[in-house]
Amino acid sequence: IWINDMKMRSFSPTMKVPVVKEEDEPEEEDEEEMGHAETYAEYMPIKLKIGLRHPDAVVETSSLSSVTPPDVWYKTSISEETIDNGWLSALQLEAITYAAQQHETFLPNGDRAGFLIGDGAGVGKGRTIAGIIYENYLLSRKRALWFSVSNDLKYDAERDLRDIGAKNILVHSLNKFKYGKISSKHNGSVKKGVIFATYSSLIGESQSGGKYKTRLKQLLHWCGDDFDGVIVFDECHKAKNLCPVGSSKPTKTGLAVLELQNKLPKARVVYASATGASEPRNMAYMNRLGIWGEGTPFREFSDFIQAVERRGVGAMEIVAMDMKLRGMYIARQLSFTGVTFKIEEVLLSQSYVKMYNKAVKLWVIARERFQQAADLIDAEQRMKKSMWGQFWSAHQRFFKYLCIASKVKRVVQLAREEIKNGKCVVIGLQSTGEARTLEALEEGGGELNDFVSTAKGVLQSLIEKHFPAPDRKKLYSLLGIDLTAPSNNSSPRDSPCKENKIKKRKGEEITREAKKARKLGGLTGSSSDDSGSESDASDNEESDYESSKNMSSGDDDDFNPFRDESSEDDEDDPWLIRKDHKKNK
Repeated sequence: IWINDMKMRSFSPTMKVPVVKEEDEPEEEDEEEMGHAETYAEYMPIKLKIGLRHPDAVVETSSLSSVTPPDVWYKTSISEETIDNGWLSALQLEAITYAAQQHETFLPNGDRAGFLIGDGAGVGKGRTIAGIIYENYLLSRKRALWFSVSNDLKYDAERDLRDIGAKNILVHSLNKFKYGKISSKHNGSVKKGVIFATYSSLIGESQSGGKYKTRLKQLLHWCGDDFDGVIVFDECHKAKNLCPVGSSKPTKTGLAVLELQNKLPKARVVYASATGASEPRNMAYMNRLGIWGEGTPFREFSDFIQAVERRGVGAMEIVAMDMKLRGMYIARQLSFTGVTFKIEEVLLSQSYVKMYNKAVKLWVIARERFQQAADLIDAEQRMKKSMWGQFWSAHQRFFKYLCIASKVKRVVQLAREEIKNGKCVVIGLQSTGEARTLEALEEGGGELNDFVSTAKGVLQSLIEKHFPAPDRKKLYSLLGIDLTAPSNNSSPRDSPCKENKIKKRKGEEITREAKKARKLGGLTGSSSDDSGSESDASDNEESDYESSKNMSSGDDDDFNPFRDESSEDDEDDPWLIRKDHKKNK
């Protein structure tokens, strides 16, 4: 039996589980011992004997190793040079062979069968995919589509093709094409090669219209009705929720992915995902595997998901075993045998401790200001719940980034030492901060003038998007106030009442305090002089209000909790930067 007794107990609804008495302490120890059982088995291709050994030891789950894949009858066309030089290892050649073999079969509904690559990091999914494309290219199927989660991965695709000796296969980015025929002159007359695209680009649409106004129509026209080339859905586990089940509606992207497969029934579809068969919901658009649909026990994907989720992890293991048995799934990963680890303690510098303490004070003040602002506008309970959810989420991300930042210097030091010793250094990133960097690039018109602080970006984004303040544009629109007209020429209905004056002053107090807090918590380590701020604030309150009345209402659209009207230090005010950027546009 491929699953141990404890798994069988939890999986089988008919087996009675004996009640464990409180005094049965030794049994608990036995159960803990079972957790240390080997769950992986060393992997070597069983049915295919070509290619050089993979550079590192590879394993597969014990449940998958208990079944053997089908016999190999397909002969690859990949050159002997590629095989003999080890540009594709035996493991990668096995996946390519089984994929090509599976692509020669058809499902009961007439669609060509697909293949799922579930290999983990280090086994070389990229080279395997490149090998599948190369194999088909050699057989005169010279057009291929490669979908992934980021446009940057196009360069990895080009590298993988080049590394296996297929440098003559060109890779084109879909987003670089103009809307229209891809094979036309204004798109460079692209008639063969690989078109690389992101999942989100599939739903791209031209505003000007035309026959090929959507990216999907462009691709369908380029492929043609009888297209029998390769379509790769890479990193499909990251494109989750493409086709949600239940009450939620399918996403546009999900529908586009399904439509592409339905419109090209002869296409050779490859799904690649490190967690391919571990999360059933991520398999939503893998309709070419033939697990559900015509000729299967499950008419719809929803029937399959209900059956699997009701029975838990064991059911997915059985599904994975069945797929391997039928030659449509392969999943290996690098072995951790012989791997050692140690935890390195990073000593914090005084400047870092000082900066961290300032950051804590900043968040304490920010929490107070959020609370005051919510009370000031009489925020309803639902709004408060959403606000605090965003606040504490940003709070966690902020301090996570600070913790990561504290390790960087020591990591660089360790890496340099190991490189001197002739070692290869691989650094795993928890998060890259790419989104914030892209935002900064957009704000700076495509240029970065300074180092991008991800932690600062988290706080700034929180305040810009979720600080409780009325929508002034909407309010003025309802009152019929012209935002372009100066407020000193206002009619009697525009003049605020006494109560509004008080609220205005309170709001300005909050902005002054927040500006002061931002200086206090600056991540550059600079300190600010806080003495006498409270008295200055109260002394200048009236004059601040009078001067604010002379501002145009257009400049006062966004409530700015950073802004201190009495301060001249506006160089790094995110609201002013944002407005200047808008004006420049």
